[in-house]
Amino acid sequence: MFTVTDSAKEELKRIVESRSIEAGRCLRLAVQPTWPGPGDFGIVIDHEKAEDHAVALRGTKILLLQEQMLPQLDESILDYKDTPEGARFTLDVY
Repeated sequence: MFTVTDSAKEELKRIVESRSIEAGRCLRLAVQPTWPGPGDFGIVIDHEKAEDHAVALRGTKILLLQEQMLPQLDESILDYKDTPEGARFTLDVY
């Protein structure tokens, strides 16, 4: 099962609340080719699609994932923590 830690949920909610994200859009966990940036994944703002899986915190959608990604992310953990590079999201895939 894909897990989002409490720390990651709180940071995602903070990001959602601090930005003016238009209706029908949300933060999305993206991998390549959707994520063109450094690393294996990123979080982007995208339109919600019917086949999306949503992660919510206290009634607010804070993260979308493509339903087809869930089997690949089974047993994975999205976290927000301090690292040698500073505070950031990490995705541990097992």
